[in-house]
Amino acid sequence: MISVTRSRIKDGEIWRVTSVIFLYWIVSLSLIFVNKHILSGSFGNYDMSIFVAWYQCCTASIMIFLAGLVFNFMKWSFQIPTVHPRTLLEQDILILSYTFVGGLTLNNLMLKHISVAFYQVARSFTLVFTVMLSVYILCKPFTRKVLLCCFLVIGGFSLSVKEEDVSGTLSLWGILYGIVASFFVALCGIYLKKGEKIVMGDTLKLTYCNSINGAIIFIPLIYSSGQLSMVLNSPTFYDPWFWIFLTCSGLLSLGIGWASALQIKYTSPVTHHISINAKSVVQTIMAVLYFQEQKSFLWWCGNLLVVSGIMVYAYEKIYSNENEKVRSPLPPISSGSSHNNEDKNEPSTPRMFYP
Repeated sequence: MISVTRSRIKDGEIWRVTSVIFLYWIVSLSLIFVNKHILSGSFGNYDMSIFVAWYQCCTASIMIFLAGLVFNFMKWSFQIPTVHPRTLLEQDILILSYTFVGGLTLNNLMLKHISVAFYQVARSFTLVFTVMLSVYILCKPFTRKVLLCCFLVIGGFSLSVKEEDVSGTLSLWGILYGIVASFFVALCGIYLKKGEKIVMGDTLKLTYCNSINGAIIFIPLIYSSGQLSMVLNSPTFYDPWFWIFLTCSGLLSLGIGWASALQIKYTSPVTHHISINAKSVVQTIMAVLYFQEQKSFLWWCGNLLVVSGIMVYAYEKIYSNENEKVRSPLPPISSGSSHNNEDKNEPSTPRMFYP
């Protein structure tokens, strides 16, 4: 009887882990392809990058608010956290929101100018900037392995860009947006840790705060850029499919954080990083096949170098954290302590915001 019970538990865990990984892949891949469909001119040759980012923030804020009303009405045990204005105006929360807005805007601009197949490489400098900002802001030293990872990423990036240029598909604006977006994503990861301390590790509350601030910060941007009036006065405004895809994009942008949290909860940080990079490889292959693109052998080698550098960095980061926990005594348990095993000063990729 005991062996049968253990077998059922094991089978249940396998199915649970498989389900959350599959969920993350579906949400992340869908978000990339839906955003690309919206931004690539399918609904008119307009620049809607800022408007799409603003709509995503508004959708996330409204959905969390409506979920709170439903949960309160149904008197369910799970409660949506309330957000006070003073929390939104905390310095670290505001900086996080500004970096998030910058990263999301540039990410959409990058996706408008590059192919989905090149997405992983175009955003690969996030690792390089994360290491640089860790040294400059957090005063954290880097090891030879981390330096090697940066060289692998830079080498793979350079090789892939060269092959894109040879094939005639290189977009200099797309490369520029990708590099600057990588900087904002890395900076967002730095302040994500600071923001988590303010909300006592509540990632849903942090997402709620960031979505509300982002929706407000985007208002002067969409007004000054003319994208709001352009959408309102264009035939696209009367296209129901445009709003369907746009709403799906907003829901998926909210779902990516939930799916990431589930994947980490039911697997591990190591499995999460492996899953992200495996998904990126599948995403690249799917994009090449779907859009019928022709890529050279060296282009694939560049992608492999980028993925290898990110994978080695993830392993080195988690391995060093495990060694640090072994060497350090366990801290005393208190009501205000966090249950997060990661280094509190270690920057993290803002997985709740970006695919």
